[in-house]
Amino acid sequence: MRWLDGVLAAALAGCLVAGTFLAQSAQTHVRTLDAVGIVLIVVAAGVTVGPRRVAPEWALAGGVAAVSAYLLAGYPYGSVQLCMVIGMFEVARLRPPRISLPLCGIAAVVASVTLLVRVAPDASSPALLALAWTGWIVLPWSLGALGYTRRVARDRERRDLVARAAIEERMRIAAEVHDVAGHGFAVVAMQAGVALVVFDEQPDQVRASLEAIKAASAESLAGLRGMLDAVARDRTGLAGVPELVERVRAGGLPVELELERMEPGGEIDGEIDMVAFRVVQESLTNVLRHAGPTRAEVRVARDGTGVVVEVKDRGRGTPGPPGRGLDGMRRRVEAAGGTLVTGPRDGGGFAVLARLPGGTR
Repeated sequence: MRWLDGVLAAALAGCLVAGTFLAQSAQTHVRTLDAVGIVLIVVAAGVTVGPRRVAPEWALAGGVAAVSAYLLAGYPYGSVQLCMVIGMFEVARLRPPRISLPLCGIAAVVASVTLLVRVAPDASSPALLALAWTGWIVLPWSLGALGYTRRVARDRERRDLVARAAIEERMRIAAEVHDVAGHGFAVVAMQAGVALVVFDEQPDQVRASLEAIKAASAESLAGLRGMLDAVARDRTGLAGVPELVERVRAGGLPVELELERMEPGGEIDGEIDMVAFRVVQESLTNVLRHAGPTRAEVRVARDGTGVVVEVKDRGRGTPGPPGRGLDGMRRRVEAAGGTLVTGPRDGGGFAVLARLPGGTR
């Protein structure tokens, strides 16, 4: 996403410079756009677009400061003010109204005062123009706040889906515990009763009952231990990826791991963290089962929009229709509000790409 933000910032700067050259011909008492003015426009576009995903407050502050410096230097007004509009929209889209409203209000006052000072020599009614500008910048905040409200509603719905899935999983585990342990304990109770009845008269039967109790207990304990281990593995998050990769390497599969620096913005939601780990785990399991002699590449990245998990190999691929593992992986990812793309790679091999929302807690 960083390279895309760079492209967007460059495109925005180019449009603003072109728009300013067109606007200055219709304005009086302006300083002709020169290298310094162009640099200020480029800086305004860069600070507005670059950090907007992870630090929209700083993007807005930087954009307002750069645009204010540009206007107070006497350069033509007009398209450059779009940076303020974008900054306000992003703050309102990514932050709750209790934070975005005062921030955008302060930015609007600064922008209006700056514009009032700048356009006073040209406008017949500069106060009215500044008031109109103030009213116009309410629109991006309103649209951004609407987007934030919808995103919060989607996140709440996603959490409800995950919670329901967790309840169903607990019910499934409870049923399995009942099936595994209940049968074993019933056998233990029955054989213990038999042993008590025939304890003095039939020592051979007592021995047989004790052997049955031992076998049933061992079987039940093994079943319980297996289920508890599965539950513990299910709760592992991205912090367990390096250990998982080391175990796979020890099994003979070369794995290249790339854990990109996690951007600031809060801890990853527990369910998202777990699902991301499960994607890596299931993908590497599929490589071991189906790819043959090969090497795998694992990339885990997080930015302001979410978590990206990518696992690739150059093996034979996954033959036939998607198996139970891929179907289960897809259900997990979609239940968490993400998307999963799987398929063969050009030139051979298989790729798994999961994009999960950037839920934080």
